[in-house]
Amino acid sequence: MKASERTRQQILEALAAREFTVGEELPAEARLAERFGVSRLTMRETLGSLAGAGILEVRQGRLNRIAPVAAWSVLDPEIVEVRARLEGDTSKLVVALMEARRVLEVGMSRLAAARITDEELAALEEQVEVMRRNVDSPDCVEVSAMADIRFHEIILDAAHNPFLREAFHTLAQMLLRVRRETSRSRQVRLEALGWHDRILAALRDHDEQATAAAMASHMDQTLEATREISLL
Repeated sequence: MKASERTRQQILEALAAREFTVGEELPAEARLAERFGVSRLTMRETLGSLAGAGILEVRQGRLNRIAPVAAWSVLDPEIVEVRARLEGDTSKLVVALMEARRVLEVGMSRLAAARITDEELAALEEQVEVMRRNVDSPDCVEVSAMADIRFHEIILDAAHNPFLREAFHTLAQMLLRVRRETSRSRQVRLEALGWHDRILAALRDHDEQATAAAMASHMDQTLEATREISLL
């Protein structure tokens, strides 16, 4: 891990512990570098990363200020965890993530139904079988989560649309984090497996309407499964 990344984690932990307060100014760059035992160049890189994630308001000629939590990135799991610790709940963020996913994936699946190849269908079948074999395995949570996300990535690739690919990959880290939580439920694992079977069947038929309908219902099931999830 780079020194700037390590320092970023330390500052995030300090924020979570309320050593730094939202809305207040951070100490000067030199003081921060001394506190965390890094060079000023490393600290400057760290602060730039935090500013890029919306955590800091950079003000010319003045000290950086910690931005309101609502301005912080929702696509970085580490930052979302800090938000959860400060706010006590991330359930609303998780629901918003699932709503965004639904909008994206229903359209994506419709395109994939028309364009998917035999090789991509075979890859989808492989992921479904992984989920089926591991419904009750000792490592079912991690295996199910990884296979689930991979299934949707293959559909994304089958859509052959670079803009959709970029949008989905932006969400991927947070989606995996949430999927690990929902995969703890055997019922959710079984329901997800059933919907993946339906989506795969519609894709085999290259039926755009049936694929989109199955994906929409799967997204509704996923949204319902995440309503009580908080990433604390």
